[in-house]
Amino acid sequence: MPSPDEIFEDWHGLIANDFSETISQTFDLPNEDDYVYRAESFAMTMAQIKELIDPGTLKYKYQAHGQKVAVSSADITAYTSIFSPTTDTSKALTSFSSNAKKSSPRETVSKYLESRRICPFKIPKAKGHVNPYLDLWAHSCQLTSFLGPLPDSSYGSPANAKRTHPILPVFYHHFGCVVPTYDALHILSQLTAEAGEGVIDMASGNGYWTYMLRGMKLDVVAVDNMDSEYRTLWIPDTVKIDGVEYLKKNAGGEGKILLMVYMVTAGTFTKRVVKAYRGNIIVVVGTQNANRYTGFSDCTPEDWFEKDMPGWEMICRIAMPSFAGKDEGLTVWKRK
Repeated sequence: MPSPDEIFEDWHGLIANDFSETISQTFDLPNEDDYVYRAESFAMTMAQIKELIDPGTLKYKYQAHGQKVAVSSADITAYTSIFSPTTDTSKALTSFSSNAKKSSPRETVSKYLESRRICPFKIPKAKGHVNPYLDLWAHSCQLTSFLGPLPDSSYGSPANAKRTHPILPVFYHHFGCVVPTYDALHILSQLTAEAGEGVIDMASGNGYWTYMLRGMKLDVVAVDNMDSEYRTLWIPDTVKIDGVEYLKKNAGGEGKILLMVYMVTAGTFTKRVVKAYRGNIIVVVGTQNANRYTGFSDCTPEDWFEKDMPGWEMICRIAMPSFAGKDEGLTVWKRK
């Protein structure tokens, strides 16, 4: 398998507009590939995943008055371009909204995204920013006919959290749970300048976020017990230790930003980590869904902070690239 640096150097976008072929060539997977991608109860090889994806029938369904509403490729592109490093996000959101047809899914999505956005940071465009995960995610939106999350009650159904599209486990195993956009990376860069001593990527998984942040010249320590399985590892120096133990041994992370991408909400891990943290800035990236998928059993992560962590206040909330049927976001919390 090529090194992370080689993958980035050789990246020129989708190969033949084919998801499976792009993954196979990018990561130099064997022709007879028997690796099983797992997520929840999902377990399939790449050949099985390709067989499900290629017919193009696994689509996200937008509805109005009980009837399915078709979405155009142009509308999907307008959604994914919001997260492009070459666009001004605020202007892209405005364009996404102003060009939406009345009562269309695009209009509903745009109003929802705009209503949630709180961003005091100025983020420049970045023409040369390479991010294979972002490109593949944008392609997945076309494959699934997804143009963004809705303020829909179905998002609150725990049953929906168990439905896994075959593309998603591939993303998990090769990249991680959420695409690190240039906006997110730049916000962390600005916050690091304020905090002074770098970032702790807590429960860092295969290290893609750490790799991308280091590409922004940030000092990042990746911490994970590495109990989960990943097909691709982006960094060689993950500190394999329980997160609370790491904080206890390192002054509670004082002076560093605590980054939690898809924070672990089973059991008491996240609550213990936040209470052990002695720094002043926490960045949470992950679900805004109320279906409890990587949320707490009785509330979303945002609700939990507001209810159980009165010493913290949210200063920023931006949308993140969402896979079909999900609603991802980034929030920044500062100690009062």
